[in-house]
Amino acid sequence: MQLDIGKLQVFVEVARAGSHVAAARRLHVTPSAISHALRKLQESAGRDLVQWRGRRLHLTEHGERLLEACGTAFDRLKDAERQLLSGEQLRTVVVGCTIEFGATVLLAKLVPLLAAQPTLHIDFHFSNDLTSPLLRDEIDLAVDCRPHPHPAIHQTPMFREKYVAIATPAFLVRRAVRTPMDLQRTPVLSIDREGNWWNNLLRALPSQRRPRLEHIVVVNHVRGMINATRAGYGVSLVPKYSVLAEVASRELTVLFPRLRLLEDSFSIFQKLTRADRPANKLVTQYLLGIDVREFGDALGRTG
Repeated sequence: MQLDIGKLQVFVEVARAGSHVAAARRLHVTPSAISHALRKLQESAGRDLVQWRGRRLHLTEHGERLLEACGTAFDRLKDAERQLLSGEQLRTVVVGCTIEFGATVLLAKLVPLLAAQPTLHIDFHFSNDLTSPLLRDEIDLAVDCRPHPHPAIHQTPMFREKYVAIATPAFLVRRAVRTPMDLQRTPVLSIDREGNWWNNLLRALPSQRRPRLEHIVVVNHVRGMINATRAGYGVSLVPKYSVLAEVASRELTVLFPRLRLLEDSFSIFQKLTRADRPANKLVTQYLLGIDVREFGDALGRTG
């Protein structure tokens, strides 16, 4: 079987981008050229590699296998190209992370590693959806507090993460929020319309004392929720590390301080096929050793 490397590159871009149009934009060709190349590749392979369900593109089982092989091969070719051009053994890692933790913690924490490893290059991918980029090899590893229960993904525990309910003192003057049940008649901010974001607080309460959140203001970003809370929109539930300064300055007040909320755990997730890469090992070991004592009890080691 002869598989043309140019058509394989088209296949990888289509799989990662999810559409012919997006892949054409990345490769600077027309969508029809993408369609033609993909059709010829499937004819050469003698297998269907992609299928359409409505307007969404999905990989077949054969497509998934080919993408995994091609993604690894093309990444190594890119590394080799950089090494040839620079004359040094440059190692590139794409690190995925949740938006708030990445912007608040991870960016600053990785600076010493880059200073100590001049041939290491790190790119960042901040998103609240990291499973798809991991499986599509768009990122090499992810730091995330959400589970990724996939047989191809390996998990390394990292930190536990505490949450707090917050509001401004001025808001609490207008609306008395003394117990969790008071949230039933209070505007609350949530990443989702259903209020599932509040489960770390709600599930810490007995079922008979869980408020029904009736007034939800959707803000689909943690930093956006914090700023909306500061503006007086309502009460938010956020990671404690993200509001330490605002709480210390009394700009925001922590509600229900005696209530022990459920915690999440940050872990490092990476595909088994990438975990043994020297650059992945280097970043993983460094992340496991970073010091987060400045966040007090907001972040702590698991176990």
